[in-house]
Amino acid sequence: MVFVKNKVEKKLILGIDFGTTYSLLASIQNERTVLLTDTKKRYLLPSIVNYNKSNLLIGWEAEKKIVEDPINTITSVKRLIGRSIDFIKKEFPILPYIVEENKDGGILFHTNSGLVTPVDVTSDILKFLKEKAYKFFNQKLDATVITVPAYFDNIQRESIKKAAISAKINLIRLLNEPTSAAVAYGLQLNKEGIVVVYDLGGGTFDISVLKLNKGIFEVLATAGDSNLGGDDFDILLANYIYKKSNLLHKCNNFFQSLLLKKAKETKIKLTQYEKVKINFFNWNGVIYRDEFNLIIKNLIKKTLFICSGLLKEIDLKVENIKEIIMVGGSTRVPLVYEEVKKFFRRSPLISINPDQVVAIGAAIQSGMLVQNAFQKRTILLDVIPLSLGIEVMGGFVEKIIFRNTPIPISKTKEFTTAKDNQSVILIHVLQGERELVKDCISLSRFVLKDIPSKKAGMVRIEVTFEIDTDGLISVKALEKSSHKQKKIKIENTTFLKNKTIDNLIKESTIYAKEDYYLRVKKEKKIESKYILDILNNALQEDKSLITSDELKKIRLKQIELQKSMDEDDFFSMKLNLKKLEEVSKNFFSLRLKKNINFSPIKHLSDETK
Repeated sequence: MVFVKNKVEKKLILGIDFGTTYSLLASIQNERTVLLTDTKKRYLLPSIVNYNKSNLLIGWEAEKKIVEDPINTITSVKRLIGRSIDFIKKEFPILPYIVEENKDGGILFHTNSGLVTPVDVTSDILKFLKEKAYKFFNQKLDATVITVPAYFDNIQRESIKKAAISAKINLIRLLNEPTSAAVAYGLQLNKEGIVVVYDLGGGTFDISVLKLNKGIFEVLATAGDSNLGGDDFDILLANYIYKKSNLLHKCNNFFQSLLLKKAKETKIKLTQYEKVKINFFNWNGVIYRDEFNLIIKNLIKKTLFICSGLLKEIDLKVENIKEIIMVGGSTRVPLVYEEVKKFFRRSPLISINPDQVVAIGAAIQSGMLVQNAFQKRTILLDVIPLSLGIEVMGGFVEKIIFRNTPIPISKTKEFTTAKDNQSVILIHVLQGERELVKDCISLSRFVLKDIPSKKAGMVRIEVTFEIDTDGLISVKALEKSSHKQKKIKIENTTFLKNKTIDNLIKESTIYAKEDYYLRVKKEKKIESKYILDILNNALQEDKSLITSDELKKIRLKQIELQKSMDEDDFFSMKLNLKKLEEVSKNFFSLRLKKNINFSPIKHLSDETK
């Protein structure tokens, strides 16, 4: 690795690893990776901002303020960006700074410089990194690739993009961190086959399974927890020290900040030593690595449980994995390495510094996108972490693009109207794995107006989802006969409350059978109502085509079906619907299916607002 200044190229393109704890910059110069350092030869920049009345402190200078000015010193903002106030209060009940709800459902930090958002904090860090690049190369930054956790949702990705725009950075791609690490190792080792990236950072955990083949990096699947990382190790160790020291009477912002700082220092020392002496508020004690291992073992088990679930989901056996790549500073903890090695039954790769590997991969990708760096080109095929779809009749979600589908992608599905003469259609865009709308993430709503007034089922609406290489989503609705259409880009409009992607996937597994039965039953009820409505309309027009005896039989079966629907009895509905169809067969045959549309196409929700 090179840590000296190189001759600059025509364009300055960088890879930025925006981390929970630290951020890094890397660049490709003459087909070599350069990590950008400061005047003290430090390549890591603490992702910390101190807001005070006189000036703004960022990085190492801000880190000094954590203890003496905790209220105005924002740390680990990556864990908070794109999160709702409800989520933050639930997951982080004790924060050293003061937060309130923003008008969009997110949060605002109260500081001596005024109110700031997580996007503002992120933007300030990115501005500082941009200035660092200028000082290093004496050249303005032209473009960047910024890495994000694979499990960042659409709102979090859009928030990072907004921060880059605010910092006046030309962002050419958001790159998933595990994919970035695989790029770094893939080029270095020239590997082919199945590779697993285990990425445990300061605030997030990701596992990604990739297939490397002749320069193509295909992400097969991804899983993780966007709220699990080294910060959680610090919190658990801080609580342990707090109880062990008997300093239970002390509890304020200053004390909490000092305690967390001491816990973090102890954690880092325990990666090298079996025991660490602590002097804290006149308490002298010793923390052994074995104690620390007991404290954090359940969190490590949680990451391996996620790994196990993903391997089962894609039917991948451990013995078919070629390599395990370790990414993130938290993988330096010896127990993490040991447990990952035990689980995958092979020694993970750590030949590239886990702190640096993501930034290196981002730099390589940025060089390939803009500078045509490296003779060997790569193609990255990433995936989406959650399924996408729209609301259909009955309050259900009809999935259009499924979880772990490679991106970029465009996919279209056809729908129809649920009511006669419906001239307005509401398109409700959702993300998630559950069957019901209420259990998924509502991304956006938009209305398609002035569509032709026709009978239910006669209108054809094409809904197209497009996902770009950054994982950002656009949706278009098109009425085929009139060519009326509307297209929207899903942006950061509503914050997801109390849930993360990993929560949604866990729930989909737990409630899979219950959701399936509920959907089948409700769809049968919708189908029954649809048939009854069609039959009633048809009989009103053409009952003269059949005998009074036939009409009586049909009416009787209609009553029986309606009773089953009122009682919400699935099996009775299924049986009575079949009986109704049998006694109505001759009638429909006589009508030659006139004005009847038994379309298999899903009906959109009949809501219009």
